[in-house]
Amino acid sequence: MRLGPIAAQYIGRLPAGKRELAASEINRFVRHVGPDRPVTQITKLEVERYQQYLADTAGDAATRVESLKTFLSDLKSKKFTETNLGAGLRVRRRGGAGQARKEEAKVVELTREGLDQLQSELQHLETVVAPAVRDDLAAAYQDRDFRENAPYDEAKRRMGEVQGQIDRLKGQIKAARVVERETSNVRAGLGSKVVLRDLQYDEELDYTLVGPGEVDTRNRRISIQSPVGSALKDRNVGDTVEVDIPSGKARYRIERIERAS
Repeated sequence: MRLGPIAAQYIGRLPAGKRELAASEINRFVRHVGPDRPVTQITKLEVERYQQYLADTAGDAATRVESLKTFLSDLKSKKFTETNLGAGLRVRRRGGAGQARKEEAKVVELTREGLDQLQSELQHLETVVAPAVRDDLAAAYQDRDFRENAPYDEAKRRMGEVQGQIDRLKGQIKAARVVERETSNVRAGLGSKVVLRDLQYDEELDYTLVGPGEVDTRNRRISIQSPVGSALKDRNVGDTVEVDIPSGKARYRIERIERAS
């Protein structure tokens, strides 16, 4: 069974208010792994490495991981896979409104294109996603027996997640500082394509460092504020960096730095 069709069927079974946000992250994973990839060929190591991408400034990391983790668990329950591929994913909970204020105080460096994308994402959440969840919440509220009203509880949870994403985006936009892309081929910065050597597996891989609104995991564009991006920022060719990952630490050596196309 191929990953793409299975994911599409799973997303189609989700409630409308939950489907929008879950589909975004699940489809991101599908594009990254490949829609025609047989699910039996996907490994836990691939999933753990994918989680490195999910720290896109961490504001909605818990939601992203949770959606993907639930989908991968469903693959096991439907017997599409022999093991639960999502077992290694770690959901890191955020600190609510206080944490949002703390993140807002940080300067967020990004390009003009990245800022435009953040503003577009915010508009979509406020005008499309949030109204759909509120409709689900209103419909569930009609059942006044809240003791056993699972749809109401789920809609409340989803509304909290959506509002958290909206607050995060507003904080990032308020704290945004538009900067030019890095042009050096010696030092890594915003816009740099960094070619690395994984010192544990002796594999070469590359990442392009971008602002939070320009992340594209399919094309290996990661946030400069993610764990990998933060470790690479302002480092030079030949440097060795360590990055915390779910299974421990990863060590990379910077082989070369290129200007992203």
